[in-house]
Amino acid sequence: MTGVLEFDALLACLMGHRVLDSAVLSAAAGANPADLQAVLDGRAPTERLLRGLGPVLGLHAADLFVLAGQPVPDDLTPVTRNPHWSVSPVVYNTMVMPAENRRLLLDAIRAQPLVSREGRGGTDRPYHRYEPGFGAVLLELTHSRNLTWTCTAKALHAVTGGRIYLSASTVGGIGRGTVEATPELVAGFAGLLGIPARDLAALGGIRLPDDLPPLHSRAADVAAVIWEARRLTTAQLQDVELTSRHLANR
Repeated sequence: MTGVLEFDALLACLMGHRVLDSAVLSAAAGANPADLQAVLDGRAPTERLLRGLGPVLGLHAADLFVLAGQPVPDDLTPVTRNPHWSVSPVVYNTMVMPAENRRLLLDAIRAQPLVSREGRGGTDRPYHRYEPGFGAVLLELTHSRNLTWTCTAKALHAVTGGRIYLSASTVGGIGRGTVEATPELVAGFAGLLGIPARDLAALGGIRLPDDLPPLHSRAADVAAVIWEARRLTTAQLQDVELTSRHLANR
């Protein structure tokens, strides 16, 4: 992938960030040490290995597939492809509700029953097609959360406390490589994705300055809501939106 760290180098970087050696990582992931070493030596990771590495590295397995440049398995994609599905109102309510109510909202999302999956879920728009590159990976990670360009723009605005305010087309430009992924943008994406900023920056070979403005104090809760909501159908999301409005006293 152009402009993107190869997965073997990225995995070594992630291991370094977490102070894990290959023996510890392979044991914790239930992987054969030789298989892990082969990946570190440049071999493409298997589906089984990526699924096992996710929890150990503190990353979602679905994200590891994107970072490895592999298709996300159907069972790891969002539940629905409904084009009217949008978590943005719930994100807004998360930002304005009292701190103690955000945990109640997450509990309400997780309490929704799991539905039977029918094929592949997630955003599926003709314009969600990108040439290989770091910006494409950023957008694929958001699409793995069922976020469209518009939803991504609103989420970036929320987690950065209003510092980043982009149009939907500008977000699309990031995916297409026509808009630069600046350090501040990368940190914002890391915030809405719930991925450590230095992990995401390492993927694109980007150095994050020490004086980068912090994310909004509620960014982690917003990222959790976005991730958990991807398992909801449109009808379930509508129920959750009503709950979020109540918890936000709106």
